[in-house]
Amino acid sequence: MKSIFLRMVAAAMFLFLGACLGGREEFWFESNGSGRLEAEYEIPAFAIASLGGEVKLRKLIGDFFAQEPGVYLDDFAVESKGGQAVLKLRARFDSVLQLSKLIEHSKEKTGAESLPKPMLKLFGDVKVKRAGLSVDFHRRIDPSQVFAGGLLSPSQDQMKGYKLEYIMHLPTKATQSNAHQVQDDGHTLIWSYALADAMKQPAETNFVTPIPIPLWAWFTPTIALLPIWWLWKRKRKAQRLSHNAVNTGAGT
Repeated sequence: MKSIFLRMVAAAMFLFLGACLGGREEFWFESNGSGRLEAEYEIPAFAIASLGGEVKLRKLIGDFFAQEPGVYLDDFAVESKGGQAVLKLRARFDSVLQLSKLIEHSKEKTGAESLPKPMLKLFGDVKVKRAGLSVDFHRRIDPSQVFAGGLLSPSQDQMKGYKLEYIMHLPTKATQSNAHQVQDDGHTLIWSYALADAMKQPAETNFVTPIPIPLWAWFTPTIALLPIWWLWKRKRKAQRLSHNAVNTGAGT
């Protein structure tokens, strides 16, 4: 109950200050499943103070990324922009599955082990699974949850000009997606949601893409067949020698 009350107070302050929020995330995925991301979130400057100040926020972000092995925070910065604070983040991950686990597991934790709920809501719900020889990626972001579940939503005028943008660079061409724009022959997917629209209907970034086969995998069948080929050659040679020996004996 106390948590809900605090979220409502924070949301009320957002509205009182006439501030809003926006975000831009860009991911680069490699053929081995690893990748990196750059994210930028624009939030009311008051929100930084409500989280304990910039020093505490830096520690929260650092501790958050340190929870999952294989996920690394490279840089985190806070910049001022009028009455807004711009959070800039750069990170890497050995596997997109590890990044997904980090977000999902953090929602089950409380206190110092997790980020404040409004920030987790900006990350959304992420589901990554293997579907045959493809990767099925689903993500759902509901910004209304930042504003006490939509009970204290900003006005249309306050949300004007703010948007949530997501960009995915894939190593293989996507076979399915709900992207608003597709570039680079299906390797780059872009979603751009006006905040006002995302407040009514949560933003979703979904795609299916083939799992890249590493170069060495193409040679694996050949390598596996080498012993068989060697045994076959050896047997053929023995058969020829035996056949020649028989012919020589018959000639004498």
